[in-house]
Formats: sequence, structure tokens, C-alpha cells
Amino acid sequence: MILHHWDTDGITSAAIYMDLFGEDEHYTPKIGNYYLDEEDMDYLRRFDSIVILDMNLPDSKELCGNAELKIYDHHRTERIECAAEHYNPYLWGKHYPSCTTVLSERFGYKFNHLVALGIVGDMGPKAKELKEWNLIEKVMEEYRIKWEDLETAVALLDSSYKLNKRFEVLENVHRAKDLRSLLEDDTLRSNVEKIDVEIHRWAQRAESMGSYYFLKMRTPYHIISSVTREIAWGMGKRAIVVNEKEDRDEFYIRSPEKNFNAIPLIEYAREKGYRAGGKREVMGAVLPKGKGEEFSMEIVKILGW
Repeated sequence: MILHHWDTDGITSAAIYMDLFGEDEHYTPKIGNYYLDEEDMDYLRRFDSIVILDMNLPDSKELCGNAELKIYDHHRTERIECAAEHYNPYLWGKHYPSCTTVLSERFGYKFNHLVALGIVGDMGPKAKELKEWNLIEKVMEEYRIKWEDLETAVALLDSSYKLNKRFEVLENVHRAKDLRSLLEDDTLRSNVEKIDVEIHRWAQRAESMGSYYFLKMRTPYHIISSVTREIAWGMGKRAIVVNEKEDRDEFYIRSPEKNFNAIPLIEYAREKGYRAGGKREVMGAVLPKGKGEEFSMEIVKILGW
């Protein structure tokens, strides 16, 4: 069983793992949950071998009682001691741009479009600043495509989770294997058109608070990270976004500044009992309903914005 994240890096990581070790059943947690709920646990306990890709799931240690557990990831984490293998460069002080690069290093997997898409999915335009950029350029040369085509491929793969189409996310693992076919997929293109309208609609409503932009929105779609990214990358501004859902508030923060470090913010959120995750450049958290704006002001105070 392969358990993977629902975004492009998680999808392409699953495709790489299957390329390495053969087809296998695969699964993603409920979209938006950076943890395994009881339904997930009940389902996963059926398997005696589980591989987790591109997710930091502290509660995954509970799976060790029934299965051999292996984890390959690049997010901030603590070692899962019961895992047969926990391969994450973060554990030895290194930062990798994607889970696909972790798999490429660990298993000697050739750099191809799947590895490239994982990087572009997580890093966006910042991929051009990485040491892997020359390899990404070779992929573009091989397929005779432009940078914008890689961005389109990422948008297509990500569209399924943004519309909460969990089953379609699983189908995308196979779609990702053929880049040219992926770029022409009508189902995913229709998804993207719908999402783009919603993302732009909300991003344009962000208010300047002087040193950062703030947005409070309300949408059922899983687009808070995309909206925050559009504000931070598109406007070149620090961005804080709160999405008020029916049962909870979602919080996201991203900054285009190279010296920005969200890790202490993740610690702070977890100390308050909230589920939070991310990397140096971004942090997301799930908060109790009605706590989003209050928590945002706490973060602003901590950062001195």
C-alpha cells in the first residue's frame, strides 16, 4: 500500500515508486487532513506493508503494529522510530525541494519529467534558482516544451484535490506518467478553468496591511494554498490567508523573502494544540472555527510585521 499526498509532488512520487517497484494499491488521506482519522486507520490496518510518500504524519507510528512501515519525505519531521526506513533529509539537516528528489537520490532514479514536476509543484518559480534547474531544462528540451507547460501540468494534477475529487487524485498517479497526454486531458483542463476563476476572485480581495497582505475568505474548495501563493508570488508580498469553513478555520502564511522561516510558527501552532505543517517558506494550520483571525494577529505579532 502506497499512502501519498494529494498534490503534484505526492502524485508524482507515487508514480515514481510504482515505476521502481511495480504497480500497487494507493491511497490518500481525506483532502485537507494532515493526519489519519479513524476511517483512514481502519482501512490502512488491512495492509502488512505501507509506504508513506510526501507526508509528515506523526500518527503513522500507530500503523507499525500491523504493517512494515517505510517513509520517504522532505518536510519538517521527527523520526518515526518504529519505521523500517524513514528516509527524510530533514532528519540530517538537509532541505530537499520535493519528495521526488528524495526518491531520486535514495533509489538512484533517473531525473525525468516526474521528478521535475514534483519540484515545480512544490517550488513554483523558485525552481529556477535550484541546482536542479539544469536538469529541469533538459526535461523541457526532451519534450520540446516551455516552463509554462510544466506549470500547466502541475495545475492539472493539483486541480483534482482542489475540487475535493479524492478518487480523481488517485487516477492522476497514472495520468502523470505520460506528460503529453496529461497536458491534453480535457477532464483536468475543465477543473483548472473552474478553479482559476475562484482563485483569482479571492486573491484580488486581499487587503494591504502595510508590510503584508491579509485575506479572509469562505470557499468549500481546497485552494487556500493557491490563493496564498498567488498573492505572495504574483504580488511579491507577504501573505496571510484565513478560510472560514463550516466546521473549522484554515490558516496559511507564505512569504517571497528568502530569509523567511516558518518553522518556529509551526512549533507555535502545535504548542497551542493545532494541527500544523509546512516548510521554511510556508506554513498551514487547521484551527477551531472562529479562531482564524485571532491566530493571524498572534502570528503577525510574533513576526513583527
